[in-house]
This record gives sequence, structure tokens and C-alpha cells, in this order.
Amino acid sequence: MSHNEHNNSLFKPLPQFIRHEKLYRAIHRQLMSRWFQGFVLFFIMGCICAVIYSSFESSLPYRTQLFKFNYTASFVFTIEYTLRIIAAPVQFPKLGEWKSRFTYIFSFYGLIDFVAILPFVVIYFYQESPHVHLIVLAYVLIIFKLIRYSSSFQMIGSVLKVVRNELITAYTSCGIMLCFSGILMYYIERNAQPQAFANIGDGFWWAIVAFTTVGYGDIYPITPLGRILSSAISLIGIAMIAIPTGIISSAFMNMILERQKEEQENSRKNKKENK
Repeated sequence: MSHNEHNNSLFKPLPQFIRHEKLYRAIHRQLMSRWFQGFVLFFIMGCICAVIYSSFESSLPYRTQLFKFNYTASFVFTIEYTLRIIAAPVQFPKLGEWKSRFTYIFSFYGLIDFVAILPFVVIYFYQESPHVHLIVLAYVLIIFKLIRYSSSFQMIGSVLKVVRNELITAYTSCGIMLCFSGILMYYIERNAQPQAFANIGDGFWWAIVAFTTVGYGDIYPITPLGRILSSAISLIGIAMIAIPTGIISSAFMNMILERQKEEQENSRKNKKENK
């Protein structure tokens, strides 16, 4: 490479979002700050409490205030959603400016944040609609916004991500057993009790209830062959359900031990630096 080519490579145009890097990083810094997270968390918890309290008869005199609070919270969530879209290039630095924003919009948190602003948007455009209050049901999904602000939920998510292949294998085998037993039980019991096992869907429902050993008692076999199959499925279910549980608990303990080791190493480094 010649000297001129080397100089040209050093002064190649930077990605477009770098032109506004300071602005994006400043917004991202505020989004990650404790005061802003506490501010948003207050409205998340307030919305959840408002939705719960609105189901009681004692809340009738305060329905208007609860609705106004939820509407205000949705306005706050709209501002947060807009800022996160603007600062998305900082969260996904390897992607382009707009590609990173689309990545956030269609991510898990992006979809949950979008659902949280639906009440504000719908109420703004359809104020006269008699069914506009039904949009408050969207606040049920706001519970998932707590995952972003909870380290415990984030740890569980990291554990599930680490063992996702093992869990897929375990649940695939469970699904195969459910399909097999549900279809077989339908053909065994349909003549003996056509109302209980009217279709294969009823067989699947029985298989899930028996497999998880819940036993609601709404659908159960009455033929000898059906009872033998039900006993076998219940015993197999105990073993099969234990497999994913063991995988998750083992990965969870490994992650806790790794974090403890990291904390110990960091504390040792800090002690050495202080000395």
C-alpha cells in the first residue's frame, strides 16, 4: 500500500451515525442513568398497580384518576420509546444508523415498549370511541418492561440463552410424547366417552394435564387400556419434566459461580491496585 493510499484509508468517511455520536451517546447515557430508570420504573409499577386496583369495586370513584395516570404513563413511555429509537446506534454500533433502529424496534424490548405507547396513540386519535378504554388492557404486557430493570430477570434470560439448545432438545422430546399419547388416548377412549374425548384436541389437553401431573379431573380415561396408558404417561411425565428443570438449575448455578469468581478476581485486583 502506498503512502497516499494509507492516508486515504485513515480519512475514509465515518458511518453516518458517528456525525451525531455525541448526541446519541448522551441520550443513551441518560436512558441508562439511575434517575431515569427509577422515573420510568415508577410509572411501570404505577400502571400495574392501577390496573390491579381498577378490578376492585372500591376503585369506581377513582376510575377517572386511574385512567389519567395510565394515560400520563403512556406519554412517558412514548418519550422513552422515541429516545431509545434515536439512541439505537449506540446499542448496536456494528449496524448502520437505520438498521440499528429497525433492529431495536423489532426486538423483544422494542415490541414491549411499542405496546406500552399504544394507549397514548390510540386515545389521541380516537378520543370519541366508546371502546377506547379497552386499550388499557395493553398495560398487562407492561409487566414485561420490568425485565429491563431487574437484574434477576436478566440473569434468568442469560441462563435460558446459554442452554437454549439443550432445552429445545428436551421440549422437542416432550412434544413428541404429548402428541403420541394424546392421539393414542383419543382412539382408545372416544367410543367409551365421546363427550370427554370428542376430538384429538381433547386428547392433547388430557396429555398435557397428565404429563405435567396436574390432574384437573375434567378429562380422564375410564377404559382399562386407557388407565394403563395414563399411568405410564404420568410416570414418564415426572421424569421428562425433571430434565429441563435440571438443565436450567445447573446452568443457573454455573453462572452464579462464574459471577462470584469474577467478583473475587475484581476485588483482588482492586486490593493490589490500592497497595
